[in-house]
Amino acid sequence: MTALFFFPGLLLGAWHFGSLHWLAGRLTGSGQAPWGRLLALQLLRFALLAGACYGAARVGPLALVALGLGVLAARPLVIHLTKTRRPPP
Repeated sequence: MTALFFFPGLLLGAWHFGSLHWLAGRLTGSGQAPWGRLLALQLLRFALLAGACYGAARVGPLALVALGLGVLAARPLVIHLTKTRRPPP
């Protein structure tokens, strides 16, 4: 049962790090950044991650570890995908 938390962690991690990449691009890009929406997205990222961790911890410590491993496994995948889509200098 607790191993089933790995796949939601993978999806959550992919969304978490993908939205971080998008958010960083908006903050460092040229032009006026919509600070209110960017702050709301940042808070949403943290709230979803904290809520998922809380829910997994309520199931048990192994579920929390499986969720965390899923989130951590998504990070290199997102980094690889965002590097390949970046235009050459």
